[in-house]
Amino acid sequence: MLWHNLNAKKIGIWGISGKEGQSALHAVQSFVKNPNIIAIDEENITRLNECEFVIKSPGVSLYRPEILQAKKHGVQFLSGSSLFMANKPQQTKVIGITGTKGKSTTGSLLYHTLKTAGLNVAFGGNIGNPLLDILQDEPHDFVVAELSSYQCADFTGACDMCILTNLFPEHLQWHQSHQQYYLDKCHLIAQAKLAFVNGANQTVLSYLPRLTNARFFNTVDTFHLRDGAFFNASQRLFPQETLHLVGTHNAENACAVLSITTQLNMDLATVQQAFQTFQPLPHRLQNVGVFNGITFVDDSISTTPETAIAAFKAYDKGQFITLLLGGFDRGQDYHALIEFLKPYQPRICLITMPDTGQRIFELAQQSGLSVRAVSTMQEAVLTAYRQTPKNGTVLLSPAAPSYNLYKNFEERGLDFQKKAMDCFQNIVQINYRDNSR
Repeated sequence: MLWHNLNAKKIGIWGISGKEGQSALHAVQSFVKNPNIIAIDEENITRLNECEFVIKSPGVSLYRPEILQAKKHGVQFLSGSSLFMANKPQQTKVIGITGTKGKSTTGSLLYHTLKTAGLNVAFGGNIGNPLLDILQDEPHDFVVAELSSYQCADFTGACDMCILTNLFPEHLQWHQSHQQYYLDKCHLIAQAKLAFVNGANQTVLSYLPRLTNARFFNTVDTFHLRDGAFFNASQRLFPQETLHLVGTHNAENACAVLSITTQLNMDLATVQQAFQTFQPLPHRLQNVGVFNGITFVDDSISTTPETAIAAFKAYDKGQFITLLLGGFDRGQDYHALIEFLKPYQPRICLITMPDTGQRIFELAQQSGLSVRAVSTMQEAVLTAYRQTPKNGTVLLSPAAPSYNLYKNFEERGLDFQKKAMDCFQNIVQINYRDNSR
């Protein structure tokens, strides 16, 4: 939808108080002549039918009955991502990145690599600035767009290139089924001119018949990891340790970045330099510190059993690991996680928190795993400190969203870091008082 088609129209903005809503409001005020703007929220949702067009924030499910009803009345629904694609400068190439996990780190690494090569590039979407904000800037040669499943579902336009990092069950409430979630993710990829998809992810492979434009990464004849190094088929490129990211899964997603940079004919030495200088994002296997010989790690971004398994693998070096699990319950199955952890007894301890903590606790007990149930992050950190021997690791990788106790995973991660620091400081003070007597 081009901006001039919205001139003098009744335009609803659903979610106007949020970041995406404010971005949409600013864009409409900047690019549309004489708009009649109607703010839509849960209190006045009946005003949808007054609108000719509605720009919907990503958090509002595309499958809500109010939307289906409004469409019957002729209301057209738009998204910020699709408006960006329709109105961006023609010379701007868009690289879309999606996947259940790893899209933020992958997008950030790609953006950093393109910047290191001296290219005029912007980064936005689900991370950083909404895409519509980028239209306020001078034209860019490239835009790296990280897109959530919510943004993929009603995305229109063809990205020049796309990356699909992986697919795992997620966001059941928004998409209404795991099948629909996978289809919505693949909706972005199917429209792209060229897509690079993870050939090592079984769910991705099962959806490949719908992805006729796809090329692989993480296969033996493409970019992949082997013997502690990045390879392009049989050609060894540089050591995996060049990239300062913990975990094999992060290095595997870096193979997608290598696929893009090769497609752009970028110099390999420049790519290697970018990998060396890239700084990890917070709350993604972030080393918080070593307190009294115990390493505390913040992986609050973890919202699925699969990501908790990946985090555990990243830090499993034969030492004791205390794993903090639990959060908002959206019906995920934790049997596979518990089965994965069983062989590591007795050098692990699980600490479970509401709401999914109760289900995880029961499964862990049935499997003979050492497990403790707590109610708060403060209690979780203190219990973890007491349960973990020196040279061990306390790993927050909750395998569940944060929405029951926190507004987002960042807030949860910061609370974990604060409680870890408070715990250590309190213990130091107690030891000091005891030694002073």
